[in-house]
Amino acid sequence: MPPHAPPPGAERPRRALRPRPERRLPVLAFMTAVLAALVASCYLGGLAVEPRLAETLPPAAADAEPPPYRETGPALLVCPADADAFTERNENVDYLQRLENERLYEDCADTGHHDLPAALDAAEPGDRVLLLPGHYALDRTAVIGPDLTGLQVEGLGDGPEDVTLSGRFALDTVMEAAGADVHLSGFTVAQARGTGLRVTADGAAVDRVAAHQIGGLGIHVADAAGVLLTGCRADAVDTAGIAVHRSEADVQGCEVTGSTAGIAVSGPGTAADITGNRLHGNATGLAIHDTGNRSDITAAENLVYDNNRRDLDADAAACRADPAQRDWDGGPRCPDPAYPGGIGLLLADADGVEATANRIWNQRTAAVAAWGTPGPDGAGNRNTVAGNEFGVREDGQRQRNRLDVWWDGNGAGNCFDEPGAHRTAPSVVPSCDVPATRALGDPLRTLKAWHCGIADAGAVPDGCDWFGARFTERLEFRAAVAFAVALLFLAGAGWLGAARAPDPPRAGQMTFSALATGAGALLSVLAAWSGRADYEALAVGLWGLGWILAGRSWRRCGIRVFGTFTVLIGLLALLDAIDRGVRTLVLAPVAPAWLWLALLPLWTLFALAAAFGPRRREPEPVRVERTPVTAPSHDRFDW
Repeated sequence: MPPHAPPPGAERPRRALRPRPERRLPVLAFMTAVLAALVASCYLGGLAVEPRLAETLPPAAADAEPPPYRETGPALLVCPADADAFTERNENVDYLQRLENERLYEDCADTGHHDLPAALDAAEPGDRVLLLPGHYALDRTAVIGPDLTGLQVEGLGDGPEDVTLSGRFALDTVMEAAGADVHLSGFTVAQARGTGLRVTADGAAVDRVAAHQIGGLGIHVADAAGVLLTGCRADAVDTAGIAVHRSEADVQGCEVTGSTAGIAVSGPGTAADITGNRLHGNATGLAIHDTGNRSDITAAENLVYDNNRRDLDADAAACRADPAQRDWDGGPRCPDPAYPGGIGLLLADADGVEATANRIWNQRTAAVAAWGTPGPDGAGNRNTVAGNEFGVREDGQRQRNRLDVWWDGNGAGNCFDEPGAHRTAPSVVPSCDVPATRALGDPLRTLKAWHCGIADAGAVPDGCDWFGARFTERLEFRAAVAFAVALLFLAGAGWLGAARAPDPPRAGQMTFSALATGAGALLSVLAAWSGRADYEALAVGLWGLGWILAGRSWRRCGIRVFGTFTVLIGLLALLDAIDRGVRTLVLAPVAPAWLWLALLPLWTLFALAAAFGPRRREPEPVRVERTPVTAPSHDRFDW
């Protein structure tokens, strides 16, 4: 028997267990610090949105009102010098009006004018300028000065196409109305380099006026009050068929097609009622942007469809050519700025907009797209989108939009009551019962709105689907692929760090975590490819669940701080998934995605340190000194 062997039947001494260091206090302190940081960020976010919630008054109602049409007053006649040209245009006019025009032409040949600017030079306040049918080529801009109060200019045809005022692309502006109480009706302004008709009057009525082949803005209302546009038309206009800027104006019953933006409303303090218009064949149907926080804008009962022009990828040489040589019917538009393509109603940094009862269909980007500027002083607040009809044509046939609502999540007091919406991004949007108020919206959509937005036509950004980017060129797809690769790499680094722990996880413990994380990464790429926001929410929820399972496993391995940190990020990802796909968390001042994004850099340092840092050595077991057992030289069993 060896000298140190225990006697037969004696219990063999057990190996001393390695004492596990007590880490509850450091873990508790770390988690308390992280939660305090999250609470502080939410508190600061709440303070950041308070300025957005400050009460703002709508613009004060101006005293100016659009004047009514009148049939009395001194009249000045304007007619073509060529009698054959007059006859050709007058043949298509209604019979009784045609006879009256023939009589007036005889008077005009004796005492009238053959040039509108000359007639305006001779006009007095309160006069009526009557335009007989014909094509008028202007050598200078027709200006209604501030002294011509109460002037009325009207075409005597059946429609605006019977009387054409053309700048022949030699004039920047065809006609400008700066007088008060001006009434314009029944003619077309055409072929201007900049603006067809510019209205800066306080009190103006523009009825049945058309703009055609204009290199900038068709009908432009700027710094005016009491302006009413009814029955107007615009087509083949580079930037916007009808533009309202810093004005009080109503646009009703108009039609715009073949332009970059059908109707564009902008400028602080704007008060506008955009009702009953037909907007189709443009890049953006109705664009309301950069309106400041004192605007009051209503968009209701408009028909918005097929606004899918994307001309910015066309040959730039077409825009450098002389406008007179351009193909205005089938060629590209040359806007400045460039509005997104495929959008029916655009709310970009718009405040105080109410969009209701509009019918919007066949939009390849989104029926309604809304975004704002992040931060306490950002724009894009108090907008209501409710009760609109999506994806149904006038005849009742269904023609879906790619998305019904696209929202970046920024702004205060925004809401969307659209029970008939088929697809939205995010998958759920806040209702008008409790509007959402956030200083920071969805990270990726905020990035897209900042990167793409309303762009400079001379430097259109890459990666924007509404400016022509396709499939893998799109910003969302590239970001999704980068996120999926980073997610899988970081998850792998975490498991590698766990494998190098003193007590590594057993085989099979990472199965469900790896499946959930991998499925989330793959689904995020598919969501970006297909544009499905519900897939996006499910993807975030899956990888959040995968990290929760991984964090629990890593805690059992002995890396308790890292495991607890991983569980926390997974829980925040699940919260983000609920916000995206189940119900908008309206009390959150920032999108939940910002919370786990803010923690990911610190978590990455932990993961890389665990995976590639110096390996922790297992402490040497405490050596136990044993006293040798000595047996007597003789005992009773020794014979």
